[in-house]
Amino acid sequence: MDVKNVNFPEFSEEGKGEKVEQKALGNIPVQATVELGQTELSLKDILELAEGSIVELNRLAGEPLDLKVGGQLVAQGEVVAIDDYYGLRITNVVMR
Repeated sequence: MDVKNVNFPEFSEEGKGEKVEQKALGNIPVQATVELGQTELSLKDILELAEGSIVELNRLAGEPLDLKVGGQLVAQGEVVAIDDYYGLRITNVVMR
């Protein structure tokens, strides 16, 4: 087996083309989720779930909820009611 090193050309800052503008990416829709909490259940526990069952989560009542985009935590906040819908008032931006 003949193994050789690969030599890559050096790139300078002058060789860069146009940058992607923030405006161009700003209109791309992404899925955002608000996470109330998590727990671990066995398949047996899941199969026994019925209407009225209670699933205990790992978060205390009143603790901030997580706003995640693409699975990545980006902010935390508190639940608010907006007309007949739930909303999230951001109290802490985690990712910048």
